[in-house]
Amino acid sequence: MTKTVSLAGFTVAVLAFAISDAVNQGYDPMAETVSRYVNLQHGWLVTVGLLAVAVGSAAVAVRAVGSGWGGWLLHFWAGCVLIAAVFPADPPGNWSRPSLSDSVHGVAAWAGFLALAIAIVRLTVVRRRDPAWASRARALTVLAWASSTAFVLFAVALVDKAALTHTAPLGLAERIVIALNLAWLALAATSAKCRPSASGTMGRMTSGIVR
Repeated sequence: MTKTVSLAGFTVAVLAFAISDAVNQGYDPMAETVSRYVNLQHGWLVTVGLLAVAVGSAAVAVRAVGSGWGGWLLHFWAGCVLIAAVFPADPPGNWSRPSLSDSVHGVAAWAGFLALAIAIVRLTVVRRRDPAWASRARALTVLAWASSTAFVLFAVALVDKAALTHTAPLGLAERIVIALNLAWLALAATSAKCRPSASGTMGRMTSGIVR
């Protein structure tokens, strides 16, 4: 069930963001982030997309139970996306005087992106020898490296856009990060449900007996 929810959520998100870029002609997708489009006529598509990402990510996090703090970071990411959906971003051009909603949205978005970047690397390393992930280990590893690199470039683009030359293609950088993140999450969602290892279970049982 969680697999179906995850894939359905990510599919809805991709469609919502793609349609938003197509029908909202007021901004340049190369320059403006997805969340800015919430201020245009069909801005509700952005909200739908973010909510879909939150639901899909939460379902993946449920499947990652037993994976330690990497799995909890997925829960944190899902919560941040939900907050970002509830608190919309400002229109472009308000870098120096953001509204409260935009400030909350920005903090939630960046905290979520960072948490997901760490979670992807952590889970890829920890689960790569898990039989449930074995058939997808190579693809998950490639996506993990790609998404990590894209996240760093996205951060550089934000700094440039906000404080330096103001010319970085921030919108493009963000869309690449989102695409790679969703690809990793979707692929992880198709793996068998993660469970605590037998050794970990035995360790907790032994610890309980000792106490």
